[in-house]
Amino acid sequence: MPTSLELFKKALNFVAPIEGGYVNDPDDSGGATNKGVTQDVYDKYRLSKKLKVQSVKNITTADVEQIFYENYWLAAGCDKMSPRFAVLVFDTAINMGIGIPPKLLQAAHYKDVNEYLLERIELYLKYAKVKTQKKFLEGWLNRVFALRDFVNTL
Repeated sequence: MPTSLELFKKALNFVAPIEGGYVNDPDDSGGATNKGVTQDVYDKYRLSKKLKVQSVKNITTADVEQIFYENYWLAAGCDKMSPRFAVLVFDTAINMGIGIPPKLLQAAHYKDVNEYLLERIELYLKYAKVKTQKKFLEGWLNRVFALRDFVNTL
């Protein structure tokens, strides 16, 4: 079984390409985002390090990794979970916010990967009922299917 840090690196290698580069879609409630980190999260991170705030366009890969590790992996308790749930929760926290995984875990009775993914899909379908969000549904679903395939390799 991989260590928590080794598993984090595997999860990061899954998430990073999906998150991609800089986007500032007016319909995305997260606002300006680069490599999966929103401007707001980046501002808080830089201020916590006593650094001057700057555009998320300028975020480094090292900053992304540290933010993902501290603000999502550790904050969501992924370091204390089975490998499959750690990756599910990590990806969900990055994509949907840190408050969503506990609800999905509860719905999945903390043991059913497929139920967790179905609950995540249900949330996406709910979000897509808002006209401006519908355009994101295909990408969200593709992410869930890729995530399912990835966690099944763990």
